[in-house]
Amino acid sequence: MNLYEYQVKKIFAEFEVPTPKGYLVLDEKQLDAAYKELGAEKWGIIKAQVPVGGRGKAGGIKVVDSMDQAKVAFRSIMGMEIKGLKVEKILVEEKIRIQDEYFLSFTIDPDAELPVLLISPKGGMDIEEVARDYPEALGKYIIEPQSGLPSYAIIAMLEKLGFRKDVWHQIINVTRKLYRVFRQREATLVEINPLVLTKELELIAADGKLSSDDNALFRQPEIEKLQGEFKDMVLKRKGVDYVDLGDGEVGLLCAGAGMTMLTMDLVQQLGAKAQCFIDMSHGINPESFKTALEVLYTTPSVKCILCNMFGGLTRMNEVATSLLQAMNALGGKSPKPMVMRIQGTNAEEGRKILKDAGYEAYSELEDTLQYLKKLLEANR
Repeated sequence: MNLYEYQVKKIFAEFEVPTPKGYLVLDEKQLDAAYKELGAEKWGIIKAQVPVGGRGKAGGIKVVDSMDQAKVAFRSIMGMEIKGLKVEKILVEEKIRIQDEYFLSFTIDPDAELPVLLISPKGGMDIEEVARDYPEALGKYIIEPQSGLPSYAIIAMLEKLGFRKDVWHQIINVTRKLYRVFRQREATLVEINPLVLTKELELIAADGKLSSDDNALFRQPEIEKLQGEFKDMVLKRKGVDYVDLGDGEVGLLCAGAGMTMLTMDLVQQLGAKAQCFIDMSHGINPESFKTALEVLYTTPSVKCILCNMFGGLTRMNEVATSLLQAMNALGGKSPKPMVMRIQGTNAEEGRKILKDAGYEAYSELEDTLQYLKKLLEANR
């Protein structure tokens, strides 16, 4: 689970990692309250809240000098899509007098299978760009559990990378606090980019990322309770693996991640685009189907629904029955054109159940896609 920036900074504050003063704003009226708290001198940074990187490049972060500018920025950012995610929350923060920008992160090294510290004097850039274009500016230290993170290792990296010595102490202090966040919150990634050195020579986490280990959430009640703010996590608890892919016109309802990805590619070959990734393999029951269909029915960009089910252990007659029960619970006939493909154990019986209920149900992908193509042409 990737947290929003404002959530990450609340966690940072618990561990005394310095952050800018900021306020979460959900509507334009709340800008006035944020302005009063921050004051004209510190006003302000308007930041889209989506749990992905690249917000600045997408136009989701704006610097403003007045309330009029803030309102214009708010209107342009609220509701925009960044990497397929709609902006529904905005963080308003105080301005920082920036002198320099650094990068600081802890994650898991895939080769060593151990925690790794990453640090760079080139903050504010995508770390992938730094690694590609300035490999000499990226420091890396694998952390052995028995020895932890010794100060001498951090100092050696700071010296090698050319960090100014008058801020070494602060960087070591922030690095140790961030490592505590990483360990105690059982994160797979915690990152500050940029870690800003202000004109007053103070370090502040101007941005923050934290990815939690979903398997450890039962030990992290503070993070687990945040799941309700993430649509994909809410659906996952109901047996639906969901990924929003943006403004596609085809809603996918599939069994198995591999089948879902294959179906996405096949839809692309038709000249269309999948709106979402929905894998039902963990929730073949009427309630889970009902949850998934509610999402597809209420997503405006979805014009057609493609249900592609293949099962060996899962009986396709049970899939067909559960799907029909879910549709009946939502009022009966699907409000959007739907094409289905059923293949696998008891597939013939499953297709008959669906056809008797008035739905097209195919056994072969080619026939399914030809019918989908007709539906798309009719609904464009």
